[in-house]
Amino acid sequence: MKKPLFFLLFLLVNLAWSQEFVLTGKVIDSTGAGIEFVNVTAKELGQVEIISGASTGQDGQFELPVVGGAYSIEFSMVGFRDRKMEVEAASDMNLGQLQLVAERQALDETVISVRTPVVRREIGKLTFDVENSTLSSGNTMNLLKKTPGVLVVQDNISIRNTPTEIYINNRRVYLSSSEIVTLLTSLDASVIQSIEVITNPSSSFDAEGGAVLNILTSKAISVGYKGNVGATYEQAVFAKYNLNTAHFYKNNWIDFYGSYSYSPRKEFKSQDDHINYFEPDGSLNSLWESDLERTTRSYAHQANLIADFQLNEKNTLNLTSNLVFGPDERYQNGIRTDIFAPSRQLDSLFTTASRLENDRTNLSFQLEHQVDLGQGNTQLRTGVNYIFFEQFQDQDIQTSYFLPDGDFIRNNTFSTSAFQETNIWTASMDLDYQIGRFSASSGVKYSDISTDSGLDFLNRNTMPPALDPDLSDRFLYDESIYAAYTELERQWESWGLQAGLRVEHTDVEGDSRALGLVNTQNYFEWFPRVVLSHNLNEKNTLGLSYARRIDRPRYQSLNPFKYFINETNFNSGNPSLRPETNNKIALSYNYNNVLTVEAYYEHSNNSLSTLVFQDNETRVIRTVDANLIEDFQYSLDVIYTNSIRPWWYSFIYSSFYYLENEFLAEESIQQTYSNSTPGFYAQWYNSFTLSKDQSLTSDLTAVYMSNYIYGSYSYKNQFSLSLSIRKSLWNDQASITLGVDDIFNTNNIRVSSQYYNQDNSYFAMPESRMFRASFLYNFGNWNLSDNQRQIDSKEKGRLDR
Repeated sequence: MKKPLFFLLFLLVNLAWSQEFVLTGKVIDSTGAGIEFVNVTAKELGQVEIISGASTGQDGQFELPVVGGAYSIEFSMVGFRDRKMEVEAASDMNLGQLQLVAERQALDETVISVRTPVVRREIGKLTFDVENSTLSSGNTMNLLKKTPGVLVVQDNISIRNTPTEIYINNRRVYLSSSEIVTLLTSLDASVIQSIEVITNPSSSFDAEGGAVLNILTSKAISVGYKGNVGATYEQAVFAKYNLNTAHFYKNNWIDFYGSYSYSPRKEFKSQDDHINYFEPDGSLNSLWESDLERTTRSYAHQANLIADFQLNEKNTLNLTSNLVFGPDERYQNGIRTDIFAPSRQLDSLFTTASRLENDRTNLSFQLEHQVDLGQGNTQLRTGVNYIFFEQFQDQDIQTSYFLPDGDFIRNNTFSTSAFQETNIWTASMDLDYQIGRFSASSGVKYSDISTDSGLDFLNRNTMPPALDPDLSDRFLYDESIYAAYTELERQWESWGLQAGLRVEHTDVEGDSRALGLVNTQNYFEWFPRVVLSHNLNEKNTLGLSYARRIDRPRYQSLNPFKYFINETNFNSGNPSLRPETNNKIALSYNYNNVLTVEAYYEHSNNSLSTLVFQDNETRVIRTVDANLIEDFQYSLDVIYTNSIRPWWYSFIYSSFYYLENEFLAEESIQQTYSNSTPGFYAQWYNSFTLSKDQSLTSDLTAVYMSNYIYGSYSYKNQFSLSLSIRKSLWNDQASITLGVDDIFNTNNIRVSSQYYNQDNSYFAMPESRMFRASFLYNFGNWNLSDNQRQIDSKEKGRLDR
């Protein structure tokens, strides 16, 4: 099945070795005394990324290594005003004595310091900075719900209704949708620096997914040790807890970050379902109404480790690991279903008790080597990555049937036992270099993904219980992806260009042993990308972009196994799924980095989705993974960010859109159906500084969505309002945060599928309104600043959908 495919993308250029210099100096206060622990950082002129950092010693002295070039040097320290200076480094330099001015201890009643903006906008990307804000408490899943442009609907995460891949620190997370929710729920938000919402990913990213959500964690840039411990308490129907700790250490040869969190949670969800079953002539046959109550207990452990080793001036080695353990997760479901005649007279009823136990392990390890090859910022990175995923799941279901007067009719009892093991290996090589005045990058990557899963279905109505071979199965899946890319970028006086091409060859084989189905696919695809920008003047910029992407089926989506809610309602995968291809073109306008307007059109073939079908003859409803024939959208997005007052920072993200898709109507006489809706989405985020010393801050977030479709489902009028307050204690050594999510409990809405002879809906009500209290305590050199960090996991995303 696997055929070796080799890509050669190395360009020969004349390179000269770069030289490193040291900037020295002494930071003093107004008395001439040296100031300890001042953060000294260097950025290339016109850039925002910190490339080097140091901190002052006890006497205020510092040494800052840089390579030749022009830099903006910044000095920052709690209690002092920041200071900046520009330096042209052509040799070792002594910057002399640099005095920092102390902040005023008493401010005028009308003077409150300006809060640094938390939203940064570029063509094709929006960055949401959240570190040390009131949003940096609780878990990362809740944080995403407040991130501009991110939609979280029924735990499905997307950007602008586009298939979205999750990355952590520029490394792809190869997990299923449900596993991603578990991972992000156990990841404490206090370690998150920023979230990048990338609507037009560069060619260096995998072609998978139409958009990328890149979550960046923190890393120390100053010499020394610091750490923190924290705890979060959440209260909804049941209480939930999170205990976490993070540690940073850096010296001249190692840069270390480690974190651990433990999240014991008890969660409650209720749901009511309505199904109208019809006769062949279209008249109503019966009405089924179900009420579900689910209690879930979980005990997730998560650990992260990042270690950077400076081998010499030009070579660094990175080791990254991410470990997630979810032992003994338990679901208890209780369901009552009432069956009514068309006259609304109760005909019969049945109750279902379901117990599910799940144990899962997800381990990710990466080793990456980087070498500086010479002038022109030429760097070569090589890396290998291994991901291991394992899951065991047991389910017992018992259904009891009754007459309307409560007389017992019969029982039906069965159980399932399932396992899944997935191994993923990747190897990559990336080269950053210059071609004349163009910045360029090229790379190759190989991914090998194999999964083995099985399910045994036991009929417990007999003694001893009997294995049902028709409902049992073993599914084997293998996938190999060979990829290569080249990306060019150049900035002229008023024009900017990014152009890239990624090619991928994919071999796939899926084998269902029981069904005798084998899904073999072998295809080669091109993924071009172009971004063109033009600065009309200092404040006005136009942008035009195009990209082609792909979205492959999750492994669990290909798996034909059935998960039963009760014996007449189940979810199932589809081993015949094909990959989705996506084309998007966008035109944007930016005014002074305050107002952004973007219009775009997006079209997808074979869109991956889920469809629900009711069989009006057997009275069974099933939810299946499926390819839509097509879907497309038109959208106009408007983003406004500004400091309305010195103490009030605000942004508004709004989107006016039209969505439409077409799919096969498998249970209807008509062959296809088109689902469509116009809609409006808006998010309004506000950050307030409430005290003169900036130790008391607050955030208020409102989100509204009018209409939305996903497959055959339609949603309407979703709204949530969240409030949080953060108080810094003991000169920023600790903080306490209080907050309430979904204050009015309006985030949960009814979801319906109504067309032809299909009429079903459900109203899922997980715990969306939640009170949260968190405490964080810093120790060590806790006043040293952090920088965004690239953690790993570049191949962890399609274990299911």
